[in-house]
Amino acid sequence: MKKALLVHPADNVAVVTEEVAAGEQVEYDREGETVILTAAELVPVYHKIALRTLQKGEAVVKYGEIIGQAVCIIGKGNHVHCHNTDSFAIS
Repeated sequence: MKKALLVHPADNVAVVTEEVAAGEQVEYDREGETVILTAAELVPVYHKIALRTLQKGEAVVKYGEIIGQAVCIIGKGNHVHCHNTDSFAIS
């Protein structure tokens, strides 16, 4: 089973610690509970995976902070990166 790191309990993405192929299971810890998620597509090492479906325009949360927004629907288990998110400066 592949591993992922959930940085903050409020995050809706986690970071995979090794490349994950579509259909592989990913395990991460959320507040002491082990959660298992199936990757919907290839997720390169150190990239983000969606922990739930994100709607178009919804905030992408990592570190407990908004780091961008979904530019399309991002399904649970999908790769989250610049091809489906828009990062912006927060002032």
